[in-house]
Amino acid sequence: MKKHIQTIINVCFAISITMFIIQNDKLNEELEAANIGLIKTLYTDYNTAFIKNDFPRIASHFEAPVNFASNGIIAETEKDVVERYKVMKATIQEGYAYSVTGDVTIKRQSDDSYLLCADFTRFNKQKEVLFEGRAEYQWINVPDKGWKMNYLKGIDRGSNLVCMLDG
Repeated sequence: MKKHIQTIINVCFAISITMFIIQNDKLNEELEAANIGLIKTLYTDYNTAFIKNDFPRIASHFEAPVNFASNGIIAETEKDVVERYKVMKATIQEGYAYSVTGDVTIKRQSDDSYLLCADFTRFNKQKEVLFEGRAEYQWINVPDKGWKMNYLKGIDRGSNLVCMLDG
């Protein structure tokens, strides 16, 4: 009899652990979906600020130090981020009027970081294509500030295809 009771206890314990694991996985999936949704919203706001040359708003989406990996520049402060974007916009393709974002993929790197890859196209006022590219942005979860970028790199559209697969 004692053996049967122990078996029943073990089975109940195994069922409890299994239910806990299933519930925990479901919560993790829900949290990841919420994080990805929020990062997409923040990225859209960043793009709007970029088009409008709203440099303080652009900088608000970053946490310094920021690695501008395409040209090896590290922005140590929010003011440095603003200055970097002013230079970037001053030297952007002649006639630039706006950008359109294409495919966007966000992949979790760790509990507190995601890599966002986005295709974009830059246009002039006549809606002619000036440039097509892809960019990578590292998003980190900063305590008391939320999701911020701390790394970006412009790359060719043919680069980092792995990031663009499996949405």
